[in-house]
Amino acid sequence: MAWALAVWRDDCNYCCAGAWSLMKRMTFIHIVLWLLLMAITTAGCADEIGLRIHGLVLDPVMQDLGDVKEGKHVFATLLIRNNTQEVAQIIDVIASCGCTEATPDQTILAAGEFTVLNIDIDTTGKTGRVKKNVVVTDQAGRQSTAWMTLTVLAADPHTQLPDHGIFDGACARCHVMPAQGKVLGKEIFAAVCAMCHGAKAQGAYAPKLTGFDDVDTLKTIVSEGLDPRHMPGFAKKNGGPLTPKQIHALVKWLMSLD
Repeated sequence: MAWALAVWRDDCNYCCAGAWSLMKRMTFIHIVLWLLLMAITTAGCADEIGLRIHGLVLDPVMQDLGDVKEGKHVFATLLIRNNTQEVAQIIDVIASCGCTEATPDQTILAAGEFTVLNIDIDTTGKTGRVKKNVVVTDQAGRQSTAWMTLTVLAADPHTQLPDHGIFDGACARCHVMPAQGKVLGKEIFAAVCAMCHGAKAQGAYAPKLTGFDDVDTLKTIVSEGLDPRHMPGFAKKNGGPLTPKQIHALVKWLMSLD
């Protein structure tokens, strides 16, 4: 009887060990199959996403350019890829500000072909965290946008040139030319003020221009400025773009916002 029990116990142990080994093998197989399924699913999703991005693709879409001293130029490069099955043409490249220039190496791209987009940012008159973007448009009107951020460090005031500010060079494209021919205060503000002070003068890169109780104080700030590099006088007599009539219209509109 004891002998039979021993044999039965050994058989049970053998069966249990075999079953456990089989379970481990099955678990391993299940894990492998699950991983393969996930890989196939992920690849399918990637292909689907790739099909959705149909046009010119910018890479990277977000780039941190680090720290730079105010007044220096920052250079960066992006890749433009033609993600279509046909020849694509770059018909327009627009930067968010006149201080940023974006030039592609070539404008005609075969299917799947790459080219380089060269970026040049002039940091004159800027301080703190700055964000710029470029928008590329193809012949079908499809657009792609990339963003660049940088931190502009204040330069040594003893080395600054008082005659080099936002009304000079590339900056004039944003801070001088758009004001030409504008009559209404709202139009003048949108043309040369909104990019720094916010769409409704609530403050953005530069302080707000609302909340003034005295018309003459606000008029003096607009005309004479506070700082020759960062908030210069916008009156023509100070090298700015605005006539006395434009300044009057602008200040009148700003006072109406309160």
